[in-house]
Amino acid sequence: MENSSSLNEELSEFVGQTGILSDTKNSYYSYDDCVPKAVVIPESVQEVQDVLRYASEHGYTVIPAGAGTKLGIGNLSEKCGIVLTLTRLNSIVEYEPADLTVTVEAGIRLADLQTELAKNRQFLAMNPPYADRCTIGGIVATNASGPLRLRYGTARNQVLGLRVVHASGTVVKSGGKVVKNVAGYDLNKLYIGSYGTLGIITEVTLKLAPLPIHQAIIASQFQNVQDAVKTGLSVVSSQTLPTFVNLSVNHPLELFSEQKPTLIIGFAGEPETVTWQLNTVQTQLEQNSADGVQIVEDESYHSMCSEIQEFPNVVSELDHVVVKVNLKRTDIANYLVENLNGSEEVMVLLGNGVIYFNIAITSGSDLQQIVHTLSQMRQRAIDVGGNLIIESAPPEVKRQIDVWGSIGATQNLMKQIKAKFDEAALLNPGRFVSSI
Repeated sequence: MENSSSLNEELSEFVGQTGILSDTKNSYYSYDDCVPKAVVIPESVQEVQDVLRYASEHGYTVIPAGAGTKLGIGNLSEKCGIVLTLTRLNSIVEYEPADLTVTVEAGIRLADLQTELAKNRQFLAMNPPYADRCTIGGIVATNASGPLRLRYGTARNQVLGLRVVHASGTVVKSGGKVVKNVAGYDLNKLYIGSYGTLGIITEVTLKLAPLPIHQAIIASQFQNVQDAVKTGLSVVSSQTLPTFVNLSVNHPLELFSEQKPTLIIGFAGEPETVTWQLNTVQTQLEQNSADGVQIVEDESYHSMCSEIQEFPNVVSELDHVVVKVNLKRTDIANYLVENLNGSEEVMVLLGNGVIYFNIAITSGSDLQQIVHTLSQMRQRAIDVGGNLIIESAPPEVKRQIDVWGSIGATQNLMKQIKAKFDEAALLNPGRFVSSI
């Protein structure tokens, strides 16, 4: 294989000098212990195809990326390869406000898209972490979501169509531009959440939602986690329609001076409807012995939304372990009681059964003990029919524990699909479930 300088020279034949990140900046797209041999930034689908064909012919692996915010998710890589980032494919291809649909190139930032949609009082109802940097392609490839998934669902619910380049360089299209367009297999859902292991997403068609006229949060604290969970779930199952119902534990919030378990419930819609829902929920909270019920609106609303949205966001994977646990809602309270030791910060998406644990790593941390704790937490989740995924962790932790966990009987099927779509294991190899 060529050295870095000659590799960049050869790749520049396909993408030009402006399509190659300088060697001194490659570390920006490093992941775990890997600094990529080259970072390529194509600006057309043809250039994506050319780079994939070159990589296949010369034995390089390719790691698809958007802004690089999710590169740390996955098992340790078998070898460092070429990072292919789509940040120059960042245009709005087609926008039909009357149809509430938009087609975009995968490298467009979510923040930039929302700015354009807001001109027509519309928005894409997804709020994953890294909101100021994440790209639409990265969101879709990782099926990233945020608190709004309670009301609007995840990327799987909002993607209408995809254009994808396979490892062979072949361009395929799935879905379409209308809500009801699926005849036969829904291939969109095969690519969404596949972490770039089946193909590189270059274009996405999405359904949109009207921008709410009014938004507000009602927040309150509780003496213990059990009461907070019980009350939050009663709101989820009530006649109100919250956009999110989150529970914060051990996480400092500007709104309260104490770090008690805190319910944060959002509403959006017509002002009269939001007011009725706030009043209804306030009564529920007070009947369940909530402390210091507060209503948050305007700028404070956006600040608090950002705070809970960005909870899984870590500046460095070397000093944090971020864990995502998926459970039935009815198992949340018991699981929290069994696994909270008083130091980790926790954010729960109560309506969806998702728990994020943020465990700080300091110079005195015992990594062996952390791995042991993670193994116990995973087993407890499995025992009640759930699962645990490690989203961020230092390489020393990943060497001792599979970040995804077992996928059981679906393992063989997933490996067969990978082999059909990417026979040479060119795309993001070894990092997804079952080392796919």
